[in-house]
Amino acid sequence: MWEWILVFLVLALILYLYFLKRELRKLKSGVKGLSARAKFGSRLFLDFRDKTLLNLVDELNQMITEFEGNNHQAKQMEENVKLTIAGLSHDLRTPLTSIHGYVQLLNTTEDEAKRANYLTVIEQSVRSLMEMTDNFYDLARVETNQKEVNLASISLSSLVEEVFLSFYEQFEENKIDLQFPEQIIDSQIIADRLLLIRVFQNIVQNILRYANSNALISYEDDSSYVIFTVKNDIKHESKVAIEKVFTLFYTEITSRTNTETSGLGLYLSKKLVEKMNGKMQAELEGNLFVLKIYLPKIQLQ
Repeated sequence: MWEWILVFLVLALILYLYFLKRELRKLKSGVKGLSARAKFGSRLFLDFRDKTLLNLVDELNQMITEFEGNNHQAKQMEENVKLTIAGLSHDLRTPLTSIHGYVQLLNTTEDEAKRANYLTVIEQSVRSLMEMTDNFYDLARVETNQKEVNLASISLSSLVEEVFLSFYEQFEENKIDLQFPEQIIDSQIIADRLLLIRVFQNIVQNILRYANSNALISYEDDSSYVIFTVKNDIKHESKVAIEKVFTLFYTEITSRTNTETSGLGLYLSKKLVEKMNGKMQAELEGNLFVLKIYLPKIQLQ
């Protein structure tokens, strides 16, 4: 009797080892083909229902999922780099070509009025180049998570007035009426002062380029955020695709020969606001372009 039980156990063990070896070969073959197949969403599986092996396969499938995510992220970053290089090449070439042309004109004229005008244009193009390179530098640091964030308590309305009023002469020159709210509830927010200044500077530049005659600033409170809103009317020649305003290299001017902007301002601003745990949205209200920034407020105990 015991001999038959022993024989049965030996046969069962042999069958178990046979199926186990078969599944391990299958698993080995599946692992070898992962790099080629993972992008198609394939997963490892077993016919042999052994708990230890099933746990191993589950762990391997989790690794595949992480690999696919990292692979997708790497490809996305590669596409972003290609797009950034293409945009950078175009946007830097345009003002550089302008500078080169006006330098040639400057060298061929003795008319002092023309020379002064050419120098003004060259100076504007140089400022545009400096703004573009600053934006590209900031964007590169944001995309690679090298941009440090130092969160602190900030008076939002005070900082808005400080930044916007520093552009007072430009608003006057462009005949843009800048309106602040008559009554301000001075809510404190949690943000990085330097990053927020950069966001507001980009918004001001956007208004100066595309506003027709006025810009209106307002504030709201909700349970979690202070909402900063700025509305400006739109120049007749500007056509806004609202779904694209936060897209890399998008500009409101239909022609990409526009030398004043790289189309990075709002894209970068949204990235910076999100790094400060906020949100940035855009919408159209008739002929008004509306930007809303949600910034975390200090919660009173």
